[in-house]
Amino acid sequence: MNSSSSTAIAAALVVAAVAYVAYTMGPQEDESGETDQAPGLEDYAYQAISIFESEEMNNNVNAFLTALRVGEGTAGRDGWRTLMGGALFDSFADHPARLGWRGTPLSASMCAGAGFGPGCVSTAAGAFQINKPTWNRLADKLGLTDFTQASQEAAAIELIREKGALSDVAAGRVAAAVSKVRRVWASLPGAGYGQGEVALASFVNHYANAGGSVA
Repeated sequence: MNSSSSTAIAAALVVAAVAYVAYTMGPQEDESGETDQAPGLEDYAYQAISIFESEEMNNNVNAFLTALRVGEGTAGRDGWRTLMGGALFDSFADHPARLGWRGTPLSASMCAGAGFGPGCVSTAAGAFQINKPTWNRLADKLGLTDFTQASQEAAAIELIREKGALSDVAAGRVAAAVSKVRRVWASLPGAGYGQGEVALASFVNHYANAGGSVA
């Protein structure tokens, strides 16, 4: 098993560790104001643990995360410490915006695409370009105490799970998974944020090149 696989499994176990707590919290409201009905405990257990029972399923999750990073422009070795706009941060003690970074100004068109007025900023950071409000919520939900690779992967997996797409990812149903999480990452096809979007065919290609199997 390679180090990436081990990291993803560790990230999944973080999600599993809080499964019961999440279950008892009831419906969760995401940053867009949508409410996800809390699945039953058996659903949490399946999505957080059972999908990693086979090497192929684990490879599919790793490949999906890799394809996400390609689209977000963070596929290189410095992706884990990349800020929106391309600058790098040095400390993994916490999300950069919780350590004083004020964010990157966005163009008027990008602000409009995100539903904000001119002059907005983005606090997206890390390999999966997670912004401060989303990180605040996930860190509290998952008990994340730093912004290391393992924590970033745990957060990304949880974002996928919240949209009901983790089982699709594990099974190799790439198009179905992308459709469900497209509003989470601006680079995905159909995201609609006015930023550069990766074509579905390209995403699938990146996924396959990373070792993922397409159902």
